[in-house]
Amino acid sequence: MKLFIIGNGFDIHHGINSRYTDFAKWLKPVDGEVHKAVEDFLPTWVDDYGNESDAWSDLENNLEHFDTDQLLDYGSNYLPSYGADDWSDSGHHDFEWELDRIISSLSVGLHKNFVDWLGSLAIPTHTTNPVRIIDPSAKFLNFNYTPTLQTLYGAANVLHIHGTLASGASEIVLGHGWKPGEKERWEDRIDENTDTRLAGGYRLIDAYFRQTFKPTAEIIRRNQAFFAGLDDVSEVYVFGHGLADVDGPYFAEMLKHLSQDAQWTISYYGGDREREKIESAAIMTGIPSDRTRFSLLRDL
Repeated sequence: MKLFIIGNGFDIHHGINSRYTDFAKWLKPVDGEVHKAVEDFLPTWVDDYGNESDAWSDLENNLEHFDTDQLLDYGSNYLPSYGADDWSDSGHHDFEWELDRIISSLSVGLHKNFVDWLGSLAIPTHTTNPVRIIDPSAKFLNFNYTPTLQTLYGAANVLHIHGTLASGASEIVLGHGWKPGEKERWEDRIDENTDTRLAGGYRLIDAYFRQTFKPTAEIIRRNQAFFAGLDDVSEVYVFGHGLADVDGPYFAEMLKHLSQDAQWTISYYGGDREREKIESAAIMTGIPSDRTRFSLLRDL
């Protein structure tokens, strides 16, 4: 039995404009407020290989690194002293209102627009560059939201671990991997001397991390039958998945049930640097390096 683990690079290989950067281009004219919130409050960073990632290129992981310091600095413009000459009771809630506007954009607003964007993607009905090694009778763990596997390859046993449009917007999962409670809560900073407006802002920040958390443990529990049924798999193929930390728990659960003799094939794109990145990610994920080969997806 074969298991295919499918990530977004698989859809990109088939000509679907499904990168987060494609989402950004679609979003800007549709909902400028949400687009601006992502660009203003999610980080740009440089990885260990010197590659710069903007707020969009690794959107799910970046949701964890929401710039709360910048948020509070922005909100301070709406936090005048109660003794200010121009103080008015009507401004008592301005600070919390502004923080909630941004937080809602990055949680509820981002998710709604993401679902709408998924519905706009054009899914091909044929391909001139198929991945011929795919076996339609195999098992599939699909991290994509699209029916590409079913449409192009006739795959039947497909688990869309983060939902599909067919299952409804509420089933679409988009989020980071930091579990609320693993780090200090902002609410813990509140004491009897804390400005009530600031206390409200702290609670909003805690709510943001809860709302944008990807509940991997619950998802695994709901799909335990799939993971437990992997004990007959002898070949594992990972196509177009970057092995990001946010999805690490799924791979840990698979490794619990897969045979220790299972052979792995993992795709990568680009040159030696990209191969080095995916090899390093595979090791960090726990995939056994002595039973793993790496290949460009187009070569398969």
